[in-house]
Amino acid sequence: MVSTELLKRIALYGGALALGSAFLMRNRLQNSLAAGEYYKKSLEALSQDSAAMVALGAPPLRTRHLDLGDTEVNNVQPHLGYAKLDIPVVGGREKGTLRTYCTRDATTGVWTVENLQLFIEKTGQSLTIIPPHSERR
Repeated sequence: MVSTELLKRIALYGGALALGSAFLMRNRLQNSLAAGEYYKKSLEALSQDSAAMVALGAPPLRTRHLDLGDTEVNNVQPHLGYAKLDIPVVGGREKGTLRTYCTRDATTGVWTVENLQLFIEKTGQSLTIIPPHSERR
């Protein structure tokens, strides 16, 4: 018969392994999304918009982790050719959310920023960011 102490140890180590694996998977998914062309182009367009940068008090401009549980807002479907994300951003004075909608050209595979909005958390201010002309079709 197996002792209670052994079962406790198995449960403890099994739980720790499961939590560690979940944390690792979450970080890998976050890094994978942040490495995407749609993510990089969206942040590049934000950093080139002077009004948005002033509203955030940036530089410095940092990002936070995406809410991976909200698949309605954060949804990337490369095989269908679209990505929509709410990217949490932090400037020197303010925090906000960069809402981006990007499409991918099926023939070239190039991502294009179609719609980009910045929502400032404290003031409730909303700014529409015009992507650089090279990003438009």
